[in-house]
Amino acid sequence: MLSFIRRHQIILSAFLLCLISLHIAINAERGIGGEVIVRGIVSTISRPIQKGFLSLYSAFHSIWSNYIYLVGVKEENRFLHETLHRLLEENNRLREELLLTARLKEILRYRSVLGIDSVVAQVIGYSGFGGAGWMKTATLDKGSRDGIEVDMAVVSPKGVVGRIIEVTPATSTVLLLTDPRSSIDAIVQRTRIKGLVEGTGGRTLRLKYIRQLDDVKPGDVLVTAGLSGIFPKGLALGRITRVEKGKDNFFKYIEAEPMAPLDSLEEVLIIKELSRD
Repeated sequence: MLSFIRRHQIILSAFLLCLISLHIAINAERGIGGEVIVRGIVSTISRPIQKGFLSLYSAFHSIWSNYIYLVGVKEENRFLHETLHRLLEENNRLREELLLTARLKEILRYRSVLGIDSVVAQVIGYSGFGGAGWMKTATLDKGSRDGIEVDMAVVSPKGVVGRIIEVTPATSTVLLLTDPRSSIDAIVQRTRIKGLVEGTGGRTLRLKYIRQLDDVKPGDVLVTAGLSGIFPKGLALGRITRVEKGKDNFFKYIEAEPMAPLDSLEEVLIIKELSRD
């Protein structure tokens, strides 16, 4: 039997294939047999491909959607950042205007209280700050065409600033209270003792010619004596911070701090003419 199959295996194989084909043809309409086998094979082969395609499509769709979303978010963030920056600038500008208005109101109120012919000037430059230099000056935006002259007093609502030492048509230079070249007749407000306030070249003042027996102590306020014809009497100069025995055993060594914030002034008053009482 085996020998018969071996001798006729080609014929038998062809016959078997014919039977399978006939079976597929007969059962094709009922969805069984060969069609089921073919569909199973195709389904088995295509399922991983379909899954991969669906996964790739899903990933691509997610990436695209996120990209479009991120582009929108980036544009929105840029718009919000520009809006915030613009609002901050506007807020700073309004704050500066409010501060300027407040300072001008203060200095105009002070000018009214003084009752002296004076002009408001803006500080546009400083010289000698940031260390213990020799010159301590400030530049103002008012000059000779505004009626400013040398030796006019410069003051602020807090106290004396200095005196004019140089004038151009558009600007003027103030010798500040702390400059070593500055000296102003002063009175100790509490005890009415007279002395001379000089600049030290730093941020302090020195009260000179106060005797050992004179009643002067830290905390006392120094005001102008009004003897030079430059500064009106009674303007604040400084507050005493240090009192020691002098080296000569006759005069005291006294330091004071200016009442006016000399290194942060923005507007000042230039006194054009003292009142003639």
